[in-house]
Parts: sequence; C-alpha cells; structure tokens
Amino acid sequence: MSETIVTCKNCGAGFSGKYCNRCGEKVYKEHDKSMLHFFEDAVHFFTHFEGTFFNTLKTIFSKPGKLSLDYCNGIRKKYFKPLPFFMFLVLLYLIFPFFSGLNMPFKYYLKTGSYANDLIAKKTSIDMDSLTRAASAAVVAQNFSTQTKASAFAAKYLDSAIKKIPSLYKTESAFTKKSEKTSKVLLLILLPLTAIVIAFLSIRKRRYFFDHLVLATEINSFFLLFSFFIIPLVTTILFKLLPAMAAKTVNEFSIGILSYTMLCFFSAISFRRLFNDKWWYSLIKAILVVVAHFYIVQVIYKFILFALTFYMA
Repeated sequence: MSETIVTCKNCGAGFSGKYCNRCGEKVYKEHDKSMLHFFEDAVHFFTHFEGTFFNTLKTIFSKPGKLSLDYCNGIRKKYFKPLPFFMFLVLLYLIFPFFSGLNMPFKYYLKTGSYANDLIAKKTSIDMDSLTRAASAAVVAQNFSTQTKASAFAAKYLDSAIKKIPSLYKTESAFTKKSEKTSKVLLLILLPLTAIVIAFLSIRKRRYFFDHLVLATEINSFFLLFSFFIIPLVTTILFKLLPAMAAKTVNEFSIGILSYTMLCFFSAISFRRLFNDKWWYSLIKAILVVVAHFYIVQVIYKFILFALTFYMA
C-alpha cells in the first residue's frame, strides 16, 4: 500500500509522513487545532527546555569538555545549543544582577585607564589628568595603612570632585545608565577571542575553528556561572553567617584568584577530554588560556566597554 503524498504548505515540496523532508514543516490535522493541543505545545516547550537546560548545566559542572566533545561529534539533541545557552546566562545576569562583575563604575576608569582620561577630556574639555593627580596626592597625604582604605578614600574624593563639575557629573550619570546593559551584552566578544587563543595553542590538532569556538563558549559559560552566580551566592551566605571572617577574606583579589583557579582546572580537564592531550600539557595550555583570558577581560574587554559606552552615553 503506497503512502499518501502530501504537498507542504510552507515550501511546496511533495513528501510522505508527518514532517516535510525539505523544510521540516509539520502536517497539521484536526487534533492540532484543538485547545488541548494548544496547551500541550506550552507543556512540551517547558519540559523540553527544562530537560536540555539542566542536562547541559549538569554536564558542564560534572564533566568539563564533554558538552563540546559531544556537540562537535554530532551528539546535540540532549543539550542546549552552546551559544544560546551562553546568551541565556547573559540574559539571566542582565535580569538578575547578583554581582556587578565586569560592570565597573565610571570613576574606576579614571584611576586605571589613561585612555579614559583622554576620551573624557576630548568630550568635556576637562583636564582629567589634573583631577586624577589631585586624587592621588590626597590619598598620599592621608597615609593610609591599607590599600582598601586608600581606594575607598580615592573613590569618595573622585565622587565629590565629579559632582562639582556639572558636565562631568552629567557624563558619569549617562555612562552609569548605559554601562549596566552594555557590559553584559558585550560579554559575547569573549567567545571568539578565547577561541583564537585555544586554536593557536591547539594548532597541531588540525581541528575546525568551529570546535575551538564551541569549547570557548563552554569555558566562558562556566566562567559566567561560577564568577557571577555561584560566587555571589556563596559570599552572600558567608556575610550572613560569618560576617567578621568574610570582611577579612572576601575582596576583589581573593574572588579573582578563586575564579581563575577554578577556570584553570575546568579548562585543563576540557582540553584533556576534547583534544586527548596529556595531563601536563593540558594544564600548561589551561594556564596560558587563563592568563590570556585575564588580559582579554581586564584590557581588551574593558577598553571596548568604556569606549563604546562612553560614546553611546
């Protein structure tokens, strides 16, 4: 008995079965137009989303590199696609900003980046170098015993100085408003830059750049999850339960060390699993990738973020 040939309403191709062989459009019947099916679609979406999302999350934390290995080998159905997964994490980070993360305040750039002073001076005609030198001189005059106290004083000094200059205060307000969203969306640039580093270190493997990009996405997904979701949660708990100890141990430096140490181990295991490298070589590659990642974040990312946000503001 021959099967009935159906003409696809989407692309016009002839086929047999439930789905078009050319475009994948489904053949809808009476049941598909019922109210019950309407809600069945919603249930299917959430159950499918939950299954693939949590399976991807579990795989990343339990078996670093396996997501990339499976995805590059064509095993994809049970996983959330790497790029949409990363973008979903960025979206969560945007909606629920548990931690300021890489969204640095305006005055941070005044203290650390000469390029910021130059760009601001061109836009506002304010001698920013004189302002930052005055802030540094004020800090030195106070002779603080710790760097933390000195940094806090410098921040207050700059806040007060900025408020006294209307055009600069207006620029800071506009910058702060724009940077919150821009800093998170711009995280996407970490993917190709990290992939280039991995590809260079793994050039003898002769793999497609696609494979390196998938692994870079998994590594940065872990970085985002651990640094901007897990660490803020743990530090919040520490400050609630052990405030004295947390005040002494939790700071930008300790958080950075912990975050990049974990990223190094995650990367080493991932290289071992995906590229079948020896352990010692995987660890060396991981250290180099972490150093490069730190440079990408602290120099390239922050420069692009400031310049882009500044001109948008």
